[in-house]
Order: sequence, then structure tokens, then C-alpha cells
Amino acid sequence: MHTKDYKVIVIGGNHQNPLGVVESLAKEGIRPYVIIYDDCKSSFVLKSRYISKGFICPTPASAIQKILDITANEEEKAVVIACSDNASLLINQYLDILTPFCYLPTIPIQDEMEKWMDKEQMDKVAVNVGLNVPQTWIIVKDSPIPSDIEYPVVTKSLTSVGLGKAEFTICANEDELKNFVESQMKSDKIQVQKYIEKEYEFQFIGCSFHEGKDVIIPGRTYIENATHFNNLTFLKYQERKVIEGTTTLLKTESFIEQTGYSGLFSVEYMHGKDGKDYFLEMNFRNDGNAFVVTQAGANLPYLWYLSCIGEDYRSYYDEDKVTAACFLPEDSFFLSMLSGNISYKEWRMKMKEATCFASYFKGDTKPFWSLIWWQKRAFFLAAFFRLLQCLHLYNLAQRIKHLGR
Repeated sequence: MHTKDYKVIVIGGNHQNPLGVVESLAKEGIRPYVIIYDDCKSSFVLKSRYISKGFICPTPASAIQKILDITANEEEKAVVIACSDNASLLINQYLDILTPFCYLPTIPIQDEMEKWMDKEQMDKVAVNVGLNVPQTWIIVKDSPIPSDIEYPVVTKSLTSVGLGKAEFTICANEDELKNFVESQMKSDKIQVQKYIEKEYEFQFIGCSFHEGKDVIIPGRTYIENATHFNNLTFLKYQERKVIEGTTTLLKTESFIEQTGYSGLFSVEYMHGKDGKDYFLEMNFRNDGNAFVVTQAGANLPYLWYLSCIGEDYRSYYDEDKVTAACFLPEDSFFLSMLSGNISYKEWRMKMKEATCFASYFKGDTKPFWSLIWWQKRAFFLAAFFRLLQCLHLYNLAQRIKHLGR
């Protein structure tokens, strides 16, 4: 059977993440089915010309049923690629139902994924394999704050599912932490970590095969200005030779083997001013930045596809052909320029430096223009408030923003 005869299902949120996977597969002539697992009325992702069919499924039941509908009456299993934490968790929760019909990116034990998405579990295993983890405390709702906390600290949700980065904040002292816990904490438990003065952040974006026994990491992202809220920002991608033989890389591979995970992933780190690499978390899914790896010369979604259908993915992957690249999320970066967070000069310089974008792809521009139209109000308001500030009407701009809330 020709490799193109296998169906591929991409499932994720209404986000650039699944679009990057679609564009990567298109380079190899594959047109996937796309399920937007999100509560939205329309999706810019589904405007892509490279999609066989697209669906919006707002509930777990509808998403699972749609996967079963796509795979019904097929002789061969479909290859599934997850592009959000919610999608990864959903797949693992329905392993018994989906496995007969799909090749799944998952941990091979029903409901085990949720445990591994918990930062307590991740940190425990990271320490066991020798990775550095910032000093950590757990705060339980309605319980006393530990007295041995060293400030400043960073608060985080224990899992990225649902709340995502909603509980991230920096607290300089005990009063600020108490205020956060009493007024903003939404979970029953949160993680509190010692604040590390960082030099930069980086990610190992790769693919794990055979339950973590074979891992391909073609290089790393290098991010100077990640905000902790979102690392979907301008970044440079560095080839494997930059990280080859480093203890952080070797221990990351050991960490992934401990999880037993198969599929696309990213592992996030912070390089501190003390010269140490600090483990942040592993994402058990395709990363929002991952198209830069395809641009650099390693098509990870296609490698996962080849592995699932029994082809020699190692012979397709050529480490020596992976080169440096630069990635830019053009919509949010433009919005940052309009808002005055970055200068026009920097925006123009980074736009020229970028070798690939999050949503703009030559030959498939409809998703990009649909996204811009969807965000037109945000662009207009950013430009309007920026104009008021330039006219020294800052206080008026702040009052209008307040009324808008």
C-alpha cells in the first residue's frame, strides 16, 4: 500500500499549532482530516487548502465520535496527531475505544497521561534523571502558606489542561503571594517555584518512538524574550550540533523514556544567569512553534506518520540537512508593535529575519487572512490606544480601556 493511502487526523484547538502540522504534512503530499476540538463557531485553520475535511467539535463526545466516523470502514488505521493538551488528554482517556482504529500519540496506559501532565510528577522524574528543577513548594487552597518559601517566587497551575497559563504570576513577597492565593487562585493546588534570573529560554522539539526508546531531537529553539505566559514569540532555531553531547540533552532523552510516551513533544527549559539549565515542563503534543523545525529540515509530523505505518523513518531523517531558521508569530508580533511594546524598527528587523511564520504560508494564505479578519478589532483598538498615547493622552486611553472592561 502506498504511504499516502493512510488517513491522518490532526486534532487541536483553534490555534496556529494544528495549521503548522497541516502545512508540514502538505510538503509530503498528505491532506489530513482536521478536528478543531474547541468551542468556536468558525476556525481559520479550516480555511487551509491542504485539508481533506475539517470539523469543529466542542465536546469530548463529539470529538471522539468524529474520529470514529472518519475511521469507519477503513482497512488501515488512521494516524493521529495531537496539537493541544486537551486533545492529548482526550486521546488517552479513550485509548480502549480508539486503539483498534488509530495509531495514537500517547502513553500506553489508560488515563496515565493526566498523571504525567501534572508538574509534581514531571518535576519528580526530572530530578530523578538528574535535571535541575527550581526549588518548589505546593500550596493547597484554604491551607497555610509554607513558612520556608524563599521570595521572589513564580506561581503556576499544576497542569496546562484547562487553565493553561492562567495562574502564572510573579510574587515578590509573602503579602503578594497571599493576595494571589486569596483572590486569584482558581485550582485546588498550585505550584510555587523559586524565581530564577534567566538569560534565555529554549525548547527541545522532537518526536518519540516505541514508548520513548527512540527519540529524535533535531536541535533546539532559542528564545531571548519569552514572557512565561507564552513562548509563541520570535525565536531562533539552532541545529543539533549546538546541543550534541550536552548533559541536558542526554537527561531529557532519559526523562522521555521514563514517561513511555510516543508522539510529538516539546520540553521547555530556562537557562539561568547562574549558568544552569532548569527544567520547566514537557508538552505531550505538537508544539505551537514546531513548524520552524520543518522549515529547518526535519519534518517531525511526517516522521511520526512514517513510524506509525511501519516505514523506515530513520532513513528519511537526515540530521546533517537540518539548518538554522527563525520563526515569528506574525499576528501577535504586529499587535505588539501597534501597542508600543516593541518598536517599529525592531518589528521590521525581525520580520526580515524570519524564515517562517505561524500562520502565513505561501500558496496557502486563506488561513492567515481569516485570522487577521478575526482579530481586526484587537488590531484597531491597539492602533487607537497607541495613537492616544502618542498624542500624550495616556490617561484618557486608560479610562477608555477601563470602561471597555
